[in-house]
Amino acid sequence: MSEKNKKCILILPYFGKFNNYFELFLKSCALNPGYNWLIFTDCKDEYNYPKNVCVVKMTLEELHKRANEKLGFEVSLDAPYKLCDYKPAYGFLFEEYIKGYEYWGNCDCDLLFGNLEKILTPLLNKGYEKLFAAGHLTIYKNSPENNRRFMKTINGRLYYKEAFQTNKIYVFDEDYQKQLNPKGGNIQDIFLEQKCKICTQDISMNISGMCGRFCRAYYDFNQRTFIREEYVPKRYYWYNGNVYVFKWNKKKKTIEREEYLYIHLQMRKMKVCKNVKDAECVQILPDRFVKASKCPHNKRDMKMWNIKFTYGYWFNYIRKKIEKYI
Repeated sequence: MSEKNKKCILILPYFGKFNNYFELFLKSCALNPGYNWLIFTDCKDEYNYPKNVCVVKMTLEELHKRANEKLGFEVSLDAPYKLCDYKPAYGFLFEEYIKGYEYWGNCDCDLLFGNLEKILTPLLNKGYEKLFAAGHLTIYKNSPENNRRFMKTINGRLYYKEAFQTNKIYVFDEDYQKQLNPKGGNIQDIFLEQKCKICTQDISMNISGMCGRFCRAYYDFNQRTFIREEYVPKRYYWYNGNVYVFKWNKKKKTIEREEYLYIHLQMRKMKVCKNVKDAECVQILPDRFVKASKCPHNKRDMKMWNIKFTYGYWFNYIRKKIEKYI
């Protein structure tokens, strides 16, 4: 892992087998050499990890023990799904690994990063104490005080203890809790109560898991929730480490391009088609990654006739539901 780049390190504890496009995730890390990643895992599969990705072998049981010792009480962490509640505490739980970094963050691996240097670095330079509100990527200022802020009391309640002592998902890590756990509190509540400098902007292409077609679900700070956009026909590309979304403007008769920090695929079952792993240009469809020769430059390139196809998404969705009961 590069010792030169001490701007930000992203932490990912993951137990079990990685998804089938994990190599694309790693490639998206490699294309951001100014950032580092720290992965704690028990996965024994071999991958060609980039120089800026450090892997620490650890089991869930070992992490459970570490959390008990660091926090000073018995926590509930018997299954990997429960890790989401612990994300705001990673800076405290793994503090010896992140010394010297200005920022640390938590991330998921069902995503592909765009150009972090171009989009994220200018935000980090503004001195925020917390950036973003979604569990798939949240970033924190790395300081002893900030890394322990999750322990703060609000109205006599210690939300982190409530979250860490139940085996249910408390939704402590993101500002979506009021819908899923209305009686609880989350890390955003604490940072707001403490009057911290927070970046509430959402610059991610977070794909809703409730649609076959790609629909973005974005964070709205005023409503303190995530809102799903209406479907608009678009094409999604990962080109040379950049996340681009293209749409055809009928009035202007031209293509419009949007750029995002990353694309999050919400645990979708995705097929990795031939030659994708080494491709410079990849088209992202609702159920697969496809090698592309270029990004669209005109209406013909957009292929509007099949842009609404969901391919095998619903088949995979239903099959997953059935497998739960077999």
